[in-house]
Amino acid sequence: MAAVLKQQQRDTDLPVSWLDRLGIGVSAFCLLQCLALPVLLVAAPSLSAGFLSHEVFHVVLLAVIVPVSGLAYTLGYLSHRNPRIWVPAAAGLAFLVLAVWLEHEHALPPLGVAAVTSIGGILLIIGHVLNLKSRGTGSC
Repeated sequence: MAAVLKQQQRDTDLPVSWLDRLGIGVSAFCLLQCLALPVLLVAAPSLSAGFLSHEVFHVVLLAVIVPVSGLAYTLGYLSHRNPRIWVPAAAGLAFLVLAVWLEHEHALPPLGVAAVTSIGGILLIIGHVLNLKSRGTGSC
């Protein structure tokens, strides 16, 4: 009976685990883009006019990250009730929103926006990993 209940728990964890993994992937993509862009801008200034450096790209990425991460964190929390996941989760989302706003207001140079966005992405990844571990679904 215990084995059946354990299997049912694993089956219900699958969508939540998938959301955390998707959140990690999107956050990692965001981080990679922000770290690679300054290098590419130095190496090829013509790329600076591309979609990856445009603020619309960051808004679109934020529109994907917020619901995916929010749903993953919420479903994970409802499963494990570990409030520690909310610290990096909230801080990471706040940094990403701040980065989009700073970019829109031209309050920081592109490298500064990339740094703020990178911090947010790292915090989100930490939150997703804590969420996965708190549910006992193992590593990424």
